[in-house]
Parts: sequence; structure tokens; C-alpha cells
Amino acid sequence: MEALENICACLPEEISRAVRERADSLTELRLRPGGRPQLCFAGGDALLKAPLAPEAFREVAARMLEHSLYAWEDELKQGFFTLPGGSRVGVCGRYALEDGRIGALTYISALCVRVSREVRGAGRGLAAAMLENGGLKSALLISRPGMGKTTLLRDAARLISKAGHTVSLADERGELAACRAGVPTLDVGERTDVMDMCPKRLAIAHMVRALKPDVVVTDEVGDREDAAAVLDARRCGTAVLASAHAASVQEAARRPALAEMLSMGAFDLVARIEGGLGRIASLEAWRGSA
Repeated sequence: MEALENICACLPEEISRAVRERADSLTELRLRPGGRPQLCFAGGDALLKAPLAPEAFREVAARMLEHSLYAWEDELKQGFFTLPGGSRVGVCGRYALEDGRIGALTYISALCVRVSREVRGAGRGLAAAMLENGGLKSALLISRPGMGKTTLLRDAARLISKAGHTVSLADERGELAACRAGVPTLDVGERTDVMDMCPKRLAIAHMVRALKPDVVVTDEVGDREDAAAVLDARRCGTAVLASAHAASVQEAARRPALAEMLSMGAFDLVARIEGGLGRIASLEAWRGSA
């Protein structure tokens, strides 16, 4: 898997070996200077025996950042950057404040690497439900963090594109398509256009008006601005496939922005992942109550 190899290329040999041994079930790798590397899975985690020396941690961070904090300055202000292959690296450390907002990063104290997976066929059930009877329905995909929402979204976008529909991908964190110099490195479909590293509320509005897609796909909607963008796309006749963090449909319906989208008919279907990476536990028509 290319994404995993891009991660391992930045790691000391002993950590790289452990990552490869657990590659099939690994969801995250967490690194801290002087701490034991933490391997995370859908059902728990494991700490490696040997701590990661501070100097080795700094070298890992430098490799991942291609030895340039400056080149990633804008992404780092948002708390993450994306490796080739689509794996997102969350960053913690000392930030300067600029006019009351998070500014430049002066040093890194933790890295959280979310392993990107390209699983062909993972989104088959979701895409089929959206395309049922020759139409194109909107869908909300929910789950707890780390359960494979991004993997499902990516493959569903590919399959909807393959079925003949034009797709616009609002890839705010660069995980869905993993573009490098504007070119997707992950397969999101030949009829798919990508706008990445831009707030989804802006990207959705721009693409709906500039590209007139059949469907907009985006990850992790959750606030009022996201809701406004999704609802505006629906008013323009564009279907929406989006994901959100929620353990259940009931929990999603209690969150203000998600409740607004659901109550105003933004989504025809609600799918829930549970029990394994990318495994859909339920996929039902939304009827206005949880």
C-alpha cells in the first residue's frame, strides 16, 4: 500500500517494522519525543517497547515535512498536513499567536498519523443506494472517529463517477484525493474534480456554481457554516455525500448543525459504520426522526 510505504519511509527501522506487521488493522500511529510509539486500531492500541528518542522524533518530523516547516506553514496553522498517498498527520506543539489566532509553529511535540487506505469496492453498497432507480440521492455517512468514513467516501465518489455522474470533491484536509500539484494520487474517478486545502463551505459554494456537478462529496461536516453550504448545494439541485462524527443516528440528530441539515431534507439516506473499518451497519432512508 503506497500510503503506508510513504509513512514507513520516514520512520526508524524498528518502528517501520512494527507498522508493517500490523498494517492490515492499523488506523493511526502516534509519536511523541521520549515516549513509546503508539499503534492504534479500531479495537484498541499497543505501545512499542522502546521509547522514541527526541532527536529521532525530530528527524521523523523533518522527513515528513520534507525538511521545511515554511513550506507547510498554512497547513500547520490548521493543525495538520498530508503525506503523499493521503495520510493526514495531526500536529501538536508550541504555536505563536497572531491577532488572537494560532500562528506559526515553533516546535513539534506530537505527531498523529492517520493511515490512508484505498479500498476498491468499499463504497459499493453506499453508491448503489444513492444511484438506485436511476436517480441520485444525497447521503450522510456517520461513525465514531477512525472507522473508515474517508475510505468509504473516496470509493463511493469513484463509483458514482464511474456510473456517469460528474462529481466535485471538497477535500479540505487533502485526505480524499491526496492531490500533489493539483493531481489526485488516489483514485476518485475520471469524472471527478477536486478542490483541496480550502474550507469546505467555500469549496462547495464555488464548485456548485463554477462546475455544476451532479454530486458534491465532502468529509466531516459539523458546524453551521458547513450546514449552510450543504443546504445551498441542495437548493441548487446538487446531490451531496458527506460524513460526520456521531456514534448513532440519534446522536447526529441532537447536534445542531447536523439536526438542521437533516430536518431541512439535505439527506435522503443515512448510513452508519460500526463493527470494523468501513463496515456499514445500517443504511436507511431518512424519514425525519431518529
